[in-house]
Amino acid sequence: MREEIVADLKWVAEYWPDLLEARLPGTPRPWRQMDLTPEAIAERDEQARIERFERSLLTLGASPAPVDVTILSTVLDLLVHADDLAAAVAHTTGDSPLPPPGPGELDARPYLLYAARRLPDDLVEWAAPTARQMVDRVAHALSMVYAGQRLDVTCPWCRQEAAWRVRDLPGGMIAIVCESGAVCEPPAREVGTWWGGRPVWPVQDWARLARHLQAAEERGRIAS
Repeated sequence: MREEIVADLKWVAEYWPDLLEARLPGTPRPWRQMDLTPEAIAERDEQARIERFERSLLTLGASPAPVDVTILSTVLDLLVHADDLAAAVAHTTGDSPLPPPGPGELDARPYLLYAARRLPDDLVEWAAPTARQMVDRVAHALSMVYAGQRLDVTCPWCRQEAAWRVRDLPGGMIAIVCESGAVCEPPAREVGTWWGGRPVWPVQDWARLARHLQAAEERGRIAS
């Protein structure tokens, strides 16, 4: 489980600059193919509700630029969670803690990477749900995933088109599931987990999955 938490925290750190840019209206999100059903749209709208945040914790200062309040609320909330994780790790391990973010400081990466590098076994079960929630909230904020979204790609292993669908699996796991009618059996090292006999790739595995897609497309171009 520790490896999964570390992967989650590093994934959030990797996409943090995109999240900060997304708070400015008109900023394009990381591209993902979308095919939204009415149910998925309703779920998106529900998840996009602004969460109340105690702004007295962090003073942003005046800014002349308009911001997406929903994204900003997510940034602030996740920054507090990242700071809490790093502080808990420092308290448990006895390492020197990082100073808390100051007014106007919105970079959570130092706290995320601090926790990822030093996470002790004693905090694994406590940190797991927080790390998972952070991944899901960043993914939703960047419009990367919606439950029910079908991806217009060809699975590199079963070769079926449009077989991948984004699912909200038990335990709050947002993942891509290959739902082709054919047998799909990628090598064990390439599968995040399995669900109902189908291969599953959680969010943190998507960068690797994208590389497999690119390689398969390149092989197809060479063969043709």
